[in-house]
Amino acid sequence: MEKKWISDFLGVGFRYTDIYMNILILFTDRKVAIKTWNENIHWWPDDQIVLRFIEDEDYYWFILYLEGRDLFSKENIGFLKKNLLTQNYLRFKKNYDDKTILRFALYKSLEKKFADKGQNNEDAQSETGKNTNYELNIFKRMKSIYDVKFLKINELDYNSFEYSLIKNVDTRYA
Repeated sequence: MEKKWISDFLGVGFRYTDIYMNILILFTDRKVAIKTWNENIHWWPDDQIVLRFIEDEDYYWFILYLEGRDLFSKENIGFLKKNLLTQNYLRFKKNYDDKTILRFALYKSLEKKFADKGQNNEDAQSETGKNTNYELNIFKRMKSIYDVKFLKINELDYNSFEYSLIKNVDTRYA
């Protein structure tokens, strides 16, 4: 069975406050996140989860998958996303130590309308604007990942799984 690569999630987040740093896969739809976790990630054995960060100039590829095939999952899936190099990623890379925790999170915007109450009604309506705040809800379920590597794209072997995956995706969307 071939892997189905999920790349339509919002992005990758990092959390540093726990004993082990957390990798957060960010979703905007709670139902999709819960369904993906329950039907797939829940069944993944911790010691078979593979996480690769492949750096490519100002970007990095986030590649997460189960090595081999799990008989209990409904689909054989993996996660793939090209992200900008950020200070949070570099901090995670610098401080990573032996293990990380995988969690899903819901990232949504909360729009608040505000108006100056001291003005008359016409002025208040013309001054009304939108102030966008964001809320992050981290799900309680987690998986431990022990196989984490940080690589440069020019260090990859041309026959490697990661290299062929990245080149296949780049040619499809070029």
